[in-house]
Amino acid sequence: MKKYVFAFLCMFLFIPSVFGAEEKIYDDADLLTFTQESELNQKIEEYIENYDMDMILVTTLINPYSSPREFAAKFYDSHDFGRNENRDGILMLIDRSEGYNDVYLLTTGEAIRIYSDSRIESILDDIQEQVSNGYSSMFEAFIDSSSYYASLGVPDENKNSYIDKDGNIAYKRQFPFLLITILSLLVPSIIVGILVAKNKMVRKATSASVYLDRGSIQLGRKEDVFLHTHTTSIHIPRNTGSGGSGFSGGSHSIGGHGGGGRRM
Repeated sequence: MKKYVFAFLCMFLFIPSVFGAEEKIYDDADLLTFTQESELNQKIEEYIENYDMDMILVTTLINPYSSPREFAAKFYDSHDFGRNENRDGILMLIDRSEGYNDVYLLTTGEAIRIYSDSRIESILDDIQEQVSNGYSSMFEAFIDSSSYYASLGVPDENKNSYIDKDGNIAYKRQFPFLLITILSLLVPSIIVGILVAKNKMVRKATSASVYLDRGSIQLGRKEDVFLHTHTTSIHIPRNTGSGGSGFSGGSHSIGGHGGGGRRM
């Protein structure tokens, strides 16, 4: 009986609410009061309006998946969160399924570019500082810190990046203009230097005898006798291309995710 109840709860957990993606706080672990949710909702609305990215807060006592990250990714995808073509957004999960505060920050689309690994760690630090002040303070720290980094835009290490068709971060190839410029100046200088050095080593010849080493010329006679021939043929099989080993890649959800987390 317990098994069926657990399966029902898991199914219910990932069915989008009647409000769809408009709902931004899913406090299934009942960690927040009604007033706290209202205040957090207001801050979330300001974040979405200012930075055109989605923001979702989630708490849970049940995690049917292998990790908080997988839970967060499934939750984000199943509720169709995100804004714009790349489903830009960030989600904060507090997973209480093991009795701890397992916090995970999931980024999608443009949020992957904005929230680099170092920024994710800084946001987690800000959240952890508020653990003793309660869950509402933890979520407030998340929203404030996320807003701060969003206001700074894409960090330098991701300036040359973009989100590919699979939703993953990718980097453009940069043409090495500086290296090409240096080589274009350096190589001709080296070549000219070598030619000048060789020219200084050459002495003018006054007669043809200078070029003749009299002891180096010896005339002789050699005769080859051709007796018989023997030909051996070897069959070389053609490569039909039907051989080789196969490779099977693992499946993944549509659209990539970034992020990071820790136990607090």
